[in-house]
Amino acid sequence: MELRILLIASAVAVVFGLFFSAPEARSETANTDFQVFKQVFEKTLTDTATGDFYKPAHRRPPIPVDPKYKHALTFQMSQFFPARREVLPGNGPLILFSDEMDVIVFSPLDHYYVSLIDYQDGEIRYGIAGDVNEIPAGFEHSFILVSGKGMNATVERWGDLLRAHAGKKRVDRYADTELSYLGYWTDAGAAYYWNTMPGKNYEQTLLAVKEEADARGIPYRYFQIDSWWYYTKKPGLVVEGAKRWAPRPEVFPQGLAAFRERLGLPLIAHTRWFAPDNEHAKVFPFIIEDRVAIPQGRAFFDRVMSEAKSWGIETYEQDWLMPQFWWMDHLRNGVDHTETWLKNMDDAAADNGLTMQICMSGAAQVMDSINRRSWTTVRSSIDYKPGYAKESYWPQFHVANMIVHAAGLLPFKDNFRTAEKHGEAEALISVLSAGMVGPSDEVDKQNAALLMRTCRADGLLLKPDRPATPIDAMFLPHSRPFITKTFSRRAGLGEWAYLAAYHFARRHPERRLRDRLFARLTYDGNEMSRFFVFPNRVTDWRVNLEKDLGIHGSVVIYNWRNRTAAVVENAFDLPKIEHLYGFDYLVLAPIFANGLALIGETGKFVTVADKRFARIEIGENDITLRVLGVPGETISVSAFDTRSQKMMTPVSATIGPAGTAQLKIGR
Repeated sequence: MELRILLIASAVAVVFGLFFSAPEARSETANTDFQVFKQVFEKTLTDTATGDFYKPAHRRPPIPVDPKYKHALTFQMSQFFPARREVLPGNGPLILFSDEMDVIVFSPLDHYYVSLIDYQDGEIRYGIAGDVNEIPAGFEHSFILVSGKGMNATVERWGDLLRAHAGKKRVDRYADTELSYLGYWTDAGAAYYWNTMPGKNYEQTLLAVKEEADARGIPYRYFQIDSWWYYTKKPGLVVEGAKRWAPRPEVFPQGLAAFRERLGLPLIAHTRWFAPDNEHAKVFPFIIEDRVAIPQGRAFFDRVMSEAKSWGIETYEQDWLMPQFWWMDHLRNGVDHTETWLKNMDDAAADNGLTMQICMSGAAQVMDSINRRSWTTVRSSIDYKPGYAKESYWPQFHVANMIVHAAGLLPFKDNFRTAEKHGEAEALISVLSAGMVGPSDEVDKQNAALLMRTCRADGLLLKPDRPATPIDAMFLPHSRPFITKTFSRRAGLGEWAYLAAYHFARRHPERRLRDRLFARLTYDGNEMSRFFVFPNRVTDWRVNLEKDLGIHGSVVIYNWRNRTAAVVENAFDLPKIEHLYGFDYLVLAPIFANGLALIGETGKFVTVADKRFARIEIGENDITLRVLGVPGETISVSAFDTRSQKMMTPVSATIGPAGTAQLKIGR
């Protein structure tokens, strides 16, 4: 039922109230309520632009906020929407929270790209962004305020309400080939980003990567091709737009379709923005400004997506979204201009059977994904550089993933090299994101053993139920490692929590000048403590099961790195991490009524993935399992006996011709 109170003014009608329930169950720990503030413009307002995006074209009455909400989290209006521990005006969401983790989330409910939110003098101030020239009669604009207990729980509830409003379900973790399987990447930071093997062209280089992967048993199931494949220039101090979105003959001499046939795998294909003098504008109508051009209508996108499909492309990657937004006046000066552009692109992709990844996006695109049919993933981390300051990547990625997950998308960490110093952590973070896993090593450096910890023998990724995000305690001042959590949950059996902790410390002796400079240069001179709680030193290794993790009662904690386990009740200490960017990884397993705890497949990062364990049955003294895999694949499963306080002897099984096997582990 919807309760509305209508206030009529000369130009607008304002509506607010409680409405609808989310179709998906709210988090068990959530204790939330919400209000919607809706405005209907009865008359056209002209000449509304103020000349400054952050000076509203139209203001709404401010909302006073209790002073206890002394902390803020906002998302920068730049590529990859890094979270800031301070108030920045922007599209939202605005997150305010207290020392006791009472949380408010305030955001638009529609028209995300022209929404403007700020927080000043104890009031939420909101309205329409200052670049909008005209607000037409009949224009409806809504905002939502969600309050609750706990950062993760309240943000998730907010996302449930956004998706309920649009009638949108979460993107399935296995929605397309690229989300489902291990794939090889060539974007920025990759070994073969605008670079080939000596004496080889791109086609020969990528076929060599595939040949070596096959020989080493690395089951790549798709390849990503970046900006080097179409008509544009190699990036340098200046990056140029695309002149023509078609394969260059020096890259693929026989064409892209022929390469895809030789490779035997589908493709993800990258797109920059289109240059003002692009060749497509001679055939299709484009809106052209100084730095960028965007197609008018769907015709161009239908042509592009149809060609992409014929070339063996399954996912269209649209990059440079926020730069285009800021470079092009047209995208900001109308109430629906950005929406229309992206809807045309999305509809063409969906109707041609393609999915999309969005990249260099802002939080507005993440929220707008509730209206998009083809969008499955979003890059939520800056461009990877092997070996560079991990405080510039890992915390920001996990914080951003709170709103990515809430909106129903899957995040992508970006490519990584298994051969780099922190390759194991990069692989772990990738698979715990529940999104894509994209290695990018050069030939002779692909680490098959590491990659196989993320997937089955056929390359199917073994994922947790949702992306890992920081535990709530990470948002308040602390001197702890950076702790993230995700899980595998089985009805009637409990939850297997996957807890990772990373050592970030401003004054760690291993932190180099290069790390400090890279972080500041990457984030416009800002200190990293403006993005996440960055302690001078890590001194607190204590974790409370109930307070920090929402776990009640005893569990078995399995240390994935040293292969030991123990029963823990109430609280425990993380193993101390010596090195900067080092990590702990623990599996917290429920204890069954028979005193056994299934640890699962300890050779994989996600030990009890639903794509591996089809059935788990508890006996008086044993656990019977039905497992899934590739015929001939051998699986080893471990458990812990709380009565003897020991790890049990692992049990192995070989997958049969039907893709399943049954095994039993017991006393």
